[in-house]
Amino acid sequence: MEYIRKYSYFEIRKKAKAVEIEPLLPEVNDQVLNELNSVLAMAFYETNRHVKLEISKFDTLPFPVIEKLIKYALDLREKNRVLILSKPRPPIRKYIKTFSLEELILIL
Repeated sequence: MEYIRKYSYFEIRKKAKAVEIEPLLPEVNDQVLNELNSVLAMAFYETNRHVKLEISKFDTLPFPVIEKLIKYALDLREKNRVLILSKPRPPIRKYIKTFSLEELILIL
């Protein structure tokens, strides 16, 4: 069973064990960040599944986005769920390894 919900900047697919969030644009601006906050909140409160975020379109992420994702991963961890980052680019992978976030965020 797959349920798809489209927003202005994101598409959400609810699968059996995870909620997949895919950005529709390769950039992050204030509107995208606001919608990301809403989408992440929806994935947290409306489901009890892991959250997979497709980030292959982004070369880098602004610090407010990284900060939001780390806080979100901590909240998910409290609920025995995991934030999964799918296909991050090398600079994002390096950031995660530099700050030892591999145990907090799963990378695919």
